[in-house]
Amino acid sequence: MTVELQALQEQLQNALSRIALIEQQLGERVAPRWRYLMSRPHPWRRQLYIKGRNMTVGQLMSTVGANRLTPERASQDLDLPVEAILEAQAYYEENKRLIQMEAAEERRYLAEQGCALEPKHLS
Repeated sequence: MTVELQALQEQLQNALSRIALIEQQLGERVAPRWRYLMSRPHPWRRQLYIKGRNMTVGQLMSTVGANRLTPERASQDLDLPVEAILEAQAYYEENKRLIQMEAAEERRYLAEQGCALEPKHLS
């Protein structure tokens, strides 16, 4: 191995070591943004889910809105911390367009599959 190549390999190794140290320090200092929300793999859905639940933020906000729940009442009814409801509301406000587009896509897909999206009129 030539001296130049050896020197380049040492420089590269030093740079990689410094990068690893910086990444470790950042990881220790930066708390995750969302405490009660998480991403899950899905073919097209990108919005976050409520940790420990099979529920998206959009589904939670639809439930809260349809039932006109305060964060405190939603917390009681859904057995979630108030902080989780507030965090979901904040996420929803920041990502409203994404969540609305995903809801529209889901309605389109269900209609395409022949699912009734509106209840039948009861006499």
